Formats: sequence, C-alpha cells, structure tokens
Amino acid sequence: MSETKSVRSKAGTGVSTGARKAGERPHLLFVDDEENIRLTLPVLLEKHGFDVTAVASVADALVQISAVSFDVLVADLNISREGDGFLVITAMRRAQPHCKNFILTGYPGLEYAIHAIQSQVDDYFTKPADIEELVAKIKARLAAPSAAPIRLAAVFMENEREITAKILEAIKRDAILRKTRLDDRRRVDHLPAIFQAVIARLMQEGRPFKPKELQFAARHGRRRKKDGYTPAMLVREFQIIGEVIYDLLGTDILPLGVVEITSDLKLLGQSLNMFTLASFEAYSRAK
Repeated sequence: MSETKSVRSKAGTGVSTGARKAGERPHLLFVDDEENIRLTLPVLLEKHGFDVTAVASVADALVQISAVSFDVLVADLNISREGDGFLVITAMRRAQPHCKNFILTGYPGLEYAIHAIQSQVDDYFTKPADIEELVAKIKARLAAPSAAPIRLAAVFMENEREITAKILEAIKRDAILRKTRLDDRRRVDHLPAIFQAVIARLMQEGRPFKPKELQFAARHGRRRKKDGYTPAMLVREFQIIGEVIYDLLGTDILPLGVVEITSDLKLLGQSLNMFTLASFEAYSRAK
C-alpha cells in the first residue's frame, strides 16, 4: 500500500512555476521505498532548512509533482523496480523544469550507471548519504544562476517515441524513401537499436561502438537490400535521422540552450556515419 508522508503540511492545488520568494524554505520532494530512510532523512533535511514531502512510490511522487511546486527532488535510483528513479526525474523535469533533481544510489562503483545518472540529474549521492554533503550540494545547486545543460542522451531516452514519429513522417514525405512499399513498423523498427547504441556512446563520452552494435548495422544493410532499397535509399535513411534531430532544435523536444549541442551533436553525427558505413558495406556484399 502506498504511503505519503509530509513532514510539514502543504497547501495549494496547482503547480507554480514562479521562483521561490526570498526567505522561503525550499520545498523538497523525497522518494524512497525504504521506510527507515524515509522516516529519518527527511527529518534531518527539515533541520537544515527544507520543507520536505516524503513518499514511498512512483505513483505517489507523480501525484505530488502534478499538484505541488517543488524546488528540489531527491529520489532513490531503484524504488520498487530498477531505474524507477529516472521515471520520477523525467516527470519532474517535464512538469517543473526549474526543480533541481538528485538521485540516491547504492551502486557507486558502476561507472556506466554514474554516467547515466549524471546525464539526467544535477548530482547524485551514495547510500548511506552524508547529510552535510547532501545539504551542501543541494544548496549549491539552488544558489547556482542557471541549470547545467541536459545531455542529448537524456533527451533521447525521454523522447524516443516522439523522435521516432517525426522520423517516420520525414521518411514518408521524402522523395527517395516514400517509393518503398513498407509498412510503418518496418520503416522505423531499426531505430530503437540505433538509439540505444548512440545513447550508450553519448553516456560513455564517445567510447567506440561494440562489435555487436556494428553487426546490427550490417544486418540492417543486408535486410534493406532484401527490402528492395537502392544504395541511395540506404544512405538517405540514415541522413534523415540526423536531419530530424537538427530540425527539432528549438522545439519543446530539443530546446535551444538546454542541450549541450557542440559535443553531443558532433558525436551523434559521427555515430550515424559509422552506422551508415557498416550498413552500406554489408549491403554491397549481400547477394
């Protein structure tokens, strides 16, 4: 059974997007399914000047996010399931972009997880959290003049469905690709694997593609030959992915000034080129 515990009672039914008034205590949402932590850490945060609402589930967190304005979110990485904390982070970033987001994790040694966490949140803390360090980092983020840029990997994870839909629209409009007789699913069912590989590469600061990722690109090239693609169609398919991403700059999906454009988009372009080459080479060799 879900549980919501407000350390102090909260009023109001709508989410405010305005800045916190001078002298007002920052409002913090704490999400963790471990009862001991949920009953102790919020009390300590209260003593350090925060108004805290503590909840035990993703569902309760989403209710709070939709109804109350928060300055800070601190969420466990694994609430009821692995990675649930990112669902709460995503919801908060969409509903309240001014909020500072932090993750608690019990796995500080996993380099990949840390890169993933850093790509989506303002900072992370390992359990058991040092209260002085936690408070200092939160207050430093609240005092910062502007938020750190969101990495492109996080945008992909949050908006994969919307980006895929835009790519499909572009493919069906394109003078070269619209000639193919494929259903919508087959036109874009390769995109999740491409996004997954690119996201991993962005998170790990441009690490080389793994052999299995390039093998997927090769299989895709052979498959497209069976689908009746010409070489121009195969190349154009990958070009459209990059073009759609660039066209989305300045929209709600990729707001200008939010995404760290220079390095991430450069790495995206390099990744798509490598996939294109691997696919085209396999296409050329296929009988």
